[in-house]
Amino acid sequence: MLSSETIGAAVRASLLAALLLHSFAALGQRHGERAAPNILTRPDGVDTSDPLRDFHQALAVQATTQQIAEFQAALKLTDAAKTKLQDLQERHEKQAASTNPDFREPLEDARNANRKFIDGFSSTQKTGLKEATRRIDKADASLADEEKKFDELLRAPGGELPSSADALDKALTEFSNQQLALGREMGIVLANAQDVTFNLPALKTTVNVARQPVQVTVSGVLSQTSVAGSERTFRLELMGNMSDLQQTITDILRAELDSDNSCGERVAVRQAMVVPSAPASVLNLQLHYERWSCVRLYGQTTSNELAESDGNVEIKLVPAIENSHLLKLSAEFGRIDASGAMADAIRLGDLGNDLRDKVTQAVLTAMRTTGDFKTTLPPVLQGAATLQNASFEDVGSGVLAILLEGQVQISDEQAKALASQLNQTLSARESVPQ
Repeated sequence: MLSSETIGAAVRASLLAALLLHSFAALGQRHGERAAPNILTRPDGVDTSDPLRDFHQALAVQATTQQIAEFQAALKLTDAAKTKLQDLQERHEKQAASTNPDFREPLEDARNANRKFIDGFSSTQKTGLKEATRRIDKADASLADEEKKFDELLRAPGGELPSSADALDKALTEFSNQQLALGREMGIVLANAQDVTFNLPALKTTVNVARQPVQVTVSGVLSQTSVAGSERTFRLELMGNMSDLQQTITDILRAELDSDNSCGERVAVRQAMVVPSAPASVLNLQLHYERWSCVRLYGQTTSNELAESDGNVEIKLVPAIENSHLLKLSAEFGRIDASGAMADAIRLGDLGNDLRDKVTQAVLTAMRTTGDFKTTLPPVLQGAATLQNASFEDVGSGVLAILLEGQVQISDEQAKALASQLNQTLSARESVPQ
């Protein structure tokens, strides 16, 4: 189940966004009017008679975009310190540990980043978050004490490293918990290992298709479907927005298909358009076609036009999954509005095969960015995910998207790692509405 803290943070964030939008709209409507008198009675901007006082207090301490990025960076350093301590506990190498600063340095980096984060609070945030910062300061002091004890024990001959490491690990865990609590009070919504739904931040990827840069924005969601002991199964959905491919498809196919043979076929793409027709998509091509022959007499070559026409070709594109991970695409002709030599070249000649092959390769290259787990999934999921189904979707106003559906099986420990990785990368990824 979703934790009450996570749900509460999400609700607060949604309410905040709605309130801000409403406030901005109201300000726009009152543009040019005289502002109402200020009846706020507290220096922090909260009216004590306001029935929404708690909400306004939460609003006053909300993190800025810059603070969210700083908070995520601080969490990453804390997680790095946890990892170093775990490595040290596993190795139990006292002599190497006593001279190796690998653990102490990330721990100091984490504490310094946390202090810098808190020092950057506005006066309103310092007042509203006074109790939360007191708790984290207490956890920081305890962590400093345990670090000192740990360091002294490392330097003393015959010290008991395991028990000291356990005490330090407990202090570091409490420090991390208080960091997360502070973030929640500031409206920073974080993933939790107990969540039954994980949203994967949108990721922009650029791929070259026929020397044309095409951007695909991929977002995803994990939804828990079953639990067996410590093993959890999730439904995976990855959505790749392919609107940029739609906008550039004419230029791409011109680069791939246009030909100007002096003796033979000449093809020119007038316009190309790909539209969703779930679960497939349909590519419409407007082509100009010419056939020329050449005769060489007395050392000179003479070209003669044998046929010329314009036509429309419809190609149906159907995605599929092979071997649980490989994304494939099949192409078949639909309606062909052409006659004479052009119709024969498409239906029976090499031109038809060339059209299918070039169209398939162009669209498939853009599609496969969505199924590239190395870039679209957090590291902990990359070896645990499989794909089961692929389809094209209309995500509104004729915008084409590729939907990949699959499954992820992870342990409770991997779920913890997933939450940590999502929280560390949240601020680094630019979220783009689909």
